Amino acid sequence: MGQLTALAQKDVKAVFRDRFMVLLVFYTFALAGVARVAVARVNVDHLDLYLAPAMPMMGAMILGTLMGFALIEEREQGTWLLLRVLPVPAAKLFGYLGASASLLSFAIGLIAAWIYGYPVAHWPLFIAMLGASALGAPLVMLVLGAFATNKIEGMAMSKFVSATGILPAAIFLVSPVWQLALYWCPWYWLYVGFLRAFEHEPARLGSLEWPAFPLWLPAVATTLISILGMIPLVRAYTRRAL
Repeated sequence: MGQLTALAQKDVKAVFRDRFMVLLVFYTFALAGVARVAVARVNVDHLDLYLAPAMPMMGAMILGTLMGFALIEEREQGTWLLLRVLPVPAAKLFGYLGASASLLSFAIGLIAAWIYGYPVAHWPLFIAMLGASALGAPLVMLVLGAFATNKIEGMAMSKFVSATGILPAAIFLVSPVWQLALYWCPWYWLYVGFLRAFEHEPARLGSLEWPAFPLWLPAVATTLISILGMIPLVRAYTRRAL
């Protein structure tokens, strides 16, 4: 516990020394506020509902990208090589990084959803989806850390990861049968789950063809995909860093 407390104190100091990191967190809240004002001025049916799932999902994407760049920087500086002589197992350090990223993502997503202000229809499902969404932060962090060899490649990789965030738009374009091709994508499951948490009655979604999923499936699918995805990414980053 003492080791984890020391790591937390180090990271808190690092965040407050880097004003850009703080700015990115508040950028999420600013986007939620702008979206709230903008949808009120656009005359499109259900637009406020269709954008609502993106608000709690933004925290994982932005925070994961931020922490991914931190992993790249630590590898470039050889910080992780210290693990060979320090009494901090790599498993414990990765556990700390994953837990801290998830907790922060959960809090940021909750605040962003509150700022946006769309009423939640199913609170247990919303909390379950928010917890599943929080796992996206360490997943994105590890994708950048494992595949980008430097910050320039990290920027390109972050754009690719961000682009996958638009894949859930397929729910408006293709039938649930063709959506099978997106079952690998955690953002797809998150969007579907959050959409049902915000609007529990499919009949109120207009022409949208509702996927026939049990309520619990999106949260479970997102959790499994995130955890199973993080395992090889941890190994890949460790091989590069150590």
